[in-house]
Amino acid sequence: MTEQEATLDPIAAEGAPLRVWQRVPQGWIEFRSFGDRSPQEWLDWYLVSAEGWLPDAARDAIVDGFRAGVELFADTAFAFAGVSLTLGERPAAFFLCTNVVPGAAETDAAATAFHRLLPLARFGEGGRSESFTTPDGRVGTITLGASTDGGMPHLTAVGEIRLPGGAGTAVVMGLCSDPQQSAELALHVAFALTTTQALPEGAEPAEPEPVAT
Repeated sequence: MTEQEATLDPIAAEGAPLRVWQRVPQGWIEFRSFGDRSPQEWLDWYLVSAEGWLPDAARDAIVDGFRAGVELFADTAFAFAGVSLTLGERPAAFFLCTNVVPGAAETDAAATAFHRLLPLARFGEGGRSESFTTPDGRVGTITLGASTDGGMPHLTAVGEIRLPGGAGTAVVMGLCSDPQQSAELALHVAFALTTTQALPEGAEPAEPEPVAT
């Protein structure tokens, strides 16, 4: 796994920029946040591992797709946006984008119960909602459904969870090019939500503390 970090506006409640950290799958292609690198520097770093084995046509496709993705998300408020590609017997593209809504620590949003009512409104009769629990006891929800928007059948998922320490809410939208991989898409979204953290300046990310039993 790899890690990424972003600094977001709007400003958090205490007046400092909101630093957001997230762990992503190995081989992740990022479109939005590049740390201290420029997009071109990030792309050059990414392609180093492909030297000597990646066909020219595949390399050109990655470069063109990367540049299109960077342009698409350049003026958005997402913390992260990118794609994970899986090969083998069931090739697929998993796209995820993360938005973080800052909030005061004392805010208590009953999102889970409400979120379970959304599948029918978002996706029709084929929609469904699932919940999951992080190691530190937070409960997140994921709504999934099939779609043909854009002319290509695919899966869409929308998940949300409160951030550790009440710093706000993380919302992840996911797409998968293979309509049969709903479990895999839900796992990608849950993983992104579980690992997303809002960090005070100077703080380092930490693994979720298991809830006491």
